[in-house]
Formats: sequence, structure tokens, C-alpha cells
Amino acid sequence: MVRLTYRIAGYFGSLAILISTYAYVYQWGMAALEGEPRTWFQALDVVFHSMTTTGYGQDAPWGTPEMTLLMMLIQVTGISYIFVAVPLFVIPWLQTIVQPTPPEHVNELEDHVVIVGYTDLCDTLVDELEASGTPYVILEADGDRAQRLHEGGLTVLHGDPATDDTLDAAQLGDATAVVVDGTEHEFVRAVLAVQDRDPEATVFVLIADPSRARYFRYAGVDEVLSPKHRLGKGLGDRVRDVVEPDLGDGFELREAFDVVEFLVDPDADLFGETVASSRRLEQTGATVLGAWVRGDFVTTLSERVRIDQNTALLVAGTESELEAAAELTGSSGHRYRTAADPVVVVGAGFVGRSAYGTLERAGLETVVVDREAGGHVDVVGDATNEKTLLEARIEDAETLIVALETDDDAILTVLTARALNPDLEIIVGANTAESVTALRAAGASYVLALPNVAGRMILLRVFEHEVMTLGDRLQLRRVAASALVGDELSAAKIRRETGCTVVALERDGDVHSAVDGTRFAADDHLVIAGTDRQIARFRDAYAEN
Repeated sequence: MVRLTYRIAGYFGSLAILISTYAYVYQWGMAALEGEPRTWFQALDVVFHSMTTTGYGQDAPWGTPEMTLLMMLIQVTGISYIFVAVPLFVIPWLQTIVQPTPPEHVNELEDHVVIVGYTDLCDTLVDELEASGTPYVILEADGDRAQRLHEGGLTVLHGDPATDDTLDAAQLGDATAVVVDGTEHEFVRAVLAVQDRDPEATVFVLIADPSRARYFRYAGVDEVLSPKHRLGKGLGDRVRDVVEPDLGDGFELREAFDVVEFLVDPDADLFGETVASSRRLEQTGATVLGAWVRGDFVTTLSERVRIDQNTALLVAGTESELEAAAELTGSSGHRYRTAADPVVVVGAGFVGRSAYGTLERAGLETVVVDREAGGHVDVVGDATNEKTLLEARIEDAETLIVALETDDDAILTVLTARALNPDLEIIVGANTAESVTALRAAGASYVLALPNVAGRMILLRVFEHEVMTLGDRLQLRRVAASALVGDELSAAKIRRETGCTVVALERDGDVHSAVDGTRFAADDHLVIAGTDRQIARFRDAYAEN
């Protein structure tokens, strides 16, 4: 609106100067060239008639070519100014009437999240806040950008986040947290203003360059978050084992009873629903052991988090049950396999180094590929080239991690690697959520997008959701449960009380995946899945003391 005001002032100011100048030139021309003097106001009247094309003045026709050319110039100038006025003034003015402007005040808020600055990294955060019913407000100083966000349906407050008036309008004192997206712009002034206005405010800052973190820490923020670091760690974690079968006594699940990982197709009914909704797969008789949610493996399926293109479900069941689960997810899935090396890591930037560090701590052999030589780089070359990947022993690798600066290069690398090793598991870090579909189509097994990781990081900090740590494993155990003898089994009750998931019932050497309503006998055993802590709770609750 301010820019429009300046444009209007410039337009009318230049028009007034031009008309006055033309009037003086016309007055001089009529006296000097035509020999018919006119007052300045008479000249002004003629100029107005000519510029507005309503007439050409009572003095027409003129006897000299110079005056005729002058009048032609006046007429062309007038028409030009009319045409310029439409896009410069009329259309923007109409837009201000038709389009709603971003507010400078919002309704009463409580326990909300204040977002300072907004990039694609905040998309997932806003989606999850809206899905969970948590109010939020975005502070945006730029009027045009605030307008675009407002038209996109987001809750936006137009104002400088470094001023007390804007922070008061955002009701800072009642906010659960303040999230500052500093990946593209510097917001130290805004952080200082928040801390000064409300020293008790919980502030999280997203950064792209870790070297800038210290300035925000000096400013007193609670935590500085690096989405790229978390993306790299998430890619590395994706390779590690999350299921460790230890059924004991030489007992093995039958071949038909397997663990499969399913991505949820965007066209499936489950897509966009809460992760907890994936329990519907258990209507097939299969068991949902857990889910990969934006880089984290979780056994507690959240009612807050939505299933998206970064979600993979880990499901156990018989062949027929898994086929039914595949129909519900819209994905054929692939059999879960334990971590194996070597792992080829393409990209030695910040994301690639974080992935490499995670794999190194897990004790896995890696081959790092990058276009430039470096401390951990084993192969120097372009990973979109077959020769480079062959030098990295891609044909012998079990897993490929792609962590490149551009998604276009990542797509080409995936296509090349898939052609060289059709059985390769390919895990990709994408810079934008829009690239996920293309990377999957190119042959990626799993894609983790940076904006989703950023949103997940903030949600974990703000709401303290539980996730498995690197040291945790999902244990498969065959256990006795004397306290359950004579009771009808309820998998939901056992999960609710212990956190463990009941995978199957073993009776007389046979394995049955459908357990609900079955009366537990003295010689029966349960096959359960859970972390060490969850299995310990199960033993405390149901095993003999």
C-alpha cells in the first residue's frame, strides 16, 4: 500500500509538471509562431483538451508546422499517460479494494506459536499446527509478502517483529513458543526484541549456516536448530537396524511371516491422515510395528503427525495379510533388511557429512563421493556419471545415500545408480518437498525432504514427542506370560499398558497372527515387539516373578 501511494504521488506530480510546461510552450508558440497571443490559462485549456482527446482547442488549425508538431506531441503524451495510469494506479487500487489486506491485529490467542519469518521450512510446522488445532501467527514485515501469505490462507500479522507493538499484537506473553526462521534472513534484532519484551519466552531458531548459531545463542535463545544437520542424521539413521529379532530357543517365524516396509501412496486413503490411523492396517491381521516419520523411527504412532511422502510403515504379518496391507497403502512395499555395508554416500556437504558421521558411529563401512577432494572423500567425481559410481563400487553396495546440493543432480544420480544396481536401496535427501515424487519415480527407495525435517524438529522441541534414540532397537521377542493364562488376549490393552506390540501367538509350534479374543493357555508364548524399556514393562506386568 505504501508503494502504491508513492507511485500515485509520482504519477500525478509528473503529470502536473508536464501540463504546466506544455501550457507555457503553447503560450510562447501562439505568440511567436502564430502571431496570436494567448494568456497562460487559455493555453492551459487547450493543452487539457488535447491531452484528454476531448477536443483540439479553439485555435485549430495552426498555421505553422512547429505548432502542429507541438499539438501532436501533446496528444500522444496525453494518451500515453492514460494508458500508463491503468496498470500503475487503477488496477492496484482496485486490488486493494477486492483483496483482503493482512491484519495488523489478531483475535485473542493463547498457547499459540509465534513464527518470525516464513520459508518452505515452516510449511510442515504450520500444517501440523493446523491439524492439531494449535493456533499460530506469522509475523511478516514486508507488506507484499504478508499479503501473499494472507491470501494463501495463513494467519499473518503485518508488522516489524523487532518492535514492541508487533510483539504485543502477536500476544507474545501468552505464546507457547517463538520460532524464528533464520535460514534466509538475519533476525537477531527480532530475537533480542522478543527476549527484552518477554524474558521467559521459549525461542527456537532455524539456521542454514551453523557458524551463525553462536550469535543467536549469545542473544539468549533456548535452542538453535540446523535442519540440514538433522536431515543428514535422518538419512544415516535410515540405514541402521531398527528391528532386532531375538526369539530364543532356536525358534523362528515361518517364512510366510515377514516384516515389510510400506510407503503410503498419495492416492491411498491413509495419505494425509494421522500416523495413528495406520492402525487400520491391523484389520487385515497384520501388525504395525512402527513408522519412519520424517527421519525418526517411532513406535508410538502420533495423533498429531500426518502421513505424508516421508512416512514409511513397518508392518509384520503373513503373506496374505501383507498383501492386504499393500492394497491399503497403495504400495507393494519391500522386505525389511538389516543394515549392511558398504554404504555409498554421494555428497560431502553439510548434509552428507552428517550422514557419514552417523554411519561411522554405527560402525558401517562407507564410501564417500564428492566432486571436490576432502578429508573423508574416497572418490572424487561427478556422481551422475557411471564411471564415478563404478569407482565407488556401486555394484557391490547395499545402500546409497544421496545428499547433493540440487535436486536435479540427485534425480540424475538416482537414475544412474538404479541402472547400475537394480537391487540397491537408495535413500535421498531432497531440498524441496516438490522433488519427492520425481525422486521416487527415478527409483529412490525412500526420500526425506528438508522442509519436513525442519517442521518435525520444531514439533519435537515444542511438544516433546517421544522418538527412538540411535541406541534403541525394536526388539522381537518370544516371551512367556503366565499372568495372562486363562485371559482373552487384547493386543490393544497390552500395547496401552506396556508399549509393546503383540505380533503373534505361538501355540504348539504354530504361529497365529490373529490374537484378539484368543484365550491364553499355559504353554502358549507371545511374540512381541518393543524397545528394551517396553519389553521390561511387559515382563513386569505379565511374566512370573
